[in-house]
Amino acid sequence: MMRTSKRPAILASLTLVSVIALVPAAQAERSRQATVSNSNGRTATATRQVGIDNGSVTRNGSIQTGQGKGATRSSQAGYDSTTGTRYRNGSTTTNAGRTVSSGTTASCANGVCNRTGSVSTSDGATAGRTVTRYRDETGGYVKDAEIYGPEGQTAARTVARDGQGTKTTTATGPDGNSRSRTRWVVVED
Repeated sequence: MMRTSKRPAILASLTLVSVIALVPAAQAERSRQATVSNSNGRTATATRQVGIDNGSVTRNGSIQTGQGKGATRSSQAGYDSTTGTRYRNGSTTTNAGRTVSSGTTASCANGVCNRTGSVSTSDGATAGRTVTRYRDETGGYVKDAEIYGPEGQTAARTVARDGQGTKTTTATGPDGNSRSRTRWVVVED
């Protein structure tokens, strides 16, 4: 009869757990890949890789077909603690070489919250939006939004609420003409 000791297995398990526990929790990475095919012989492969490093999340992925068509996508999102800004940037590139890039930022400081976003293409077209939210000198809520298009045209919209049931919306089109609308909400007992 042969005897085996459980001690080496237990020690090996404890060593492995210790090594895993010492890996920084601020870093992690995960990858996936899948391939599909149909009865006509066509195939497609999708890959995705997600990494986390000190609060920043990076995603890379691609979809490729057996016929040479496909695209790759990469993005990064996180929080910059020195500026107090949350950000997200990304780009998609097709196998034909066309690229679309996007980026957004959001931050709040001194009672004013800002959010900006833009999209640009490889042929130079850019469009975007900026939104600012704050309380005015009377304590009313104000939301200012401005959008701009690839030809340089802009449009704006301001929503002001006085906290008493009045909401005023002012919109300015690319031609510079403005229109305003006020609504009241009355609550009676």
